[in-house]
Amino acid sequence: MEALVGLGLVKDIGCSNIGVSMLRQVMQYAKVKPSILQVEIHPFCIQTNLMRTCKEWNIHVMAYSCLGAASYVEIGLATEADSCLSPQVVKDLAAKYGKSAGQVVLKWGIQRGNTIIPKTAKKERLAENASLFDFELTAEEMESIDALNRNKRYNDPAVYAEGAFKKFYCIYE
Repeated sequence: MEALVGLGLVKDIGCSNIGVSMLRQVMQYAKVKPSILQVEIHPFCIQTNLMRTCKEWNIHVMAYSCLGAASYVEIGLATEADSCLSPQVVKDLAAKYGKSAGQVVLKWGIQRGNTIIPKTAKKERLAENASLFDFELTAEEMESIDALNRNKRYNDPAVYAEGAFKKFYCIYE
């Protein structure tokens, strides 16, 4: 990848699914530092230390699985109780702002400084996901959503790889 940057074929390099310790290793040997890190971030997995580390090194954070367990419920790796849309604080904020619970959670991600990449197969949800810029959560409201943190990952190969591929594959400490 660094050679591609040198040839002018790509502008930036990014990383995905690595934590602070592996990011530190990358930063020790990389000639071209990553400009972005894509990781799972949602109210149940806020990754504060990783976000602080990225900020120190000027690495932008792109959050996937922004709504938590939504897509994992469909494949049996989570239950409705695992949904980041169900806590009362999220429901109350949705009612306060006249928004959906999903919009509140996505706005939380944006206000944390992340690029968010929500997915949907529904046209109406796509429009809803894009309608996030006509309200702001207060600092106290942001903290109330941060307080939902459980350090719970849904995209963890140590949880699903063994059952799906007959191989234990741990990537997180």
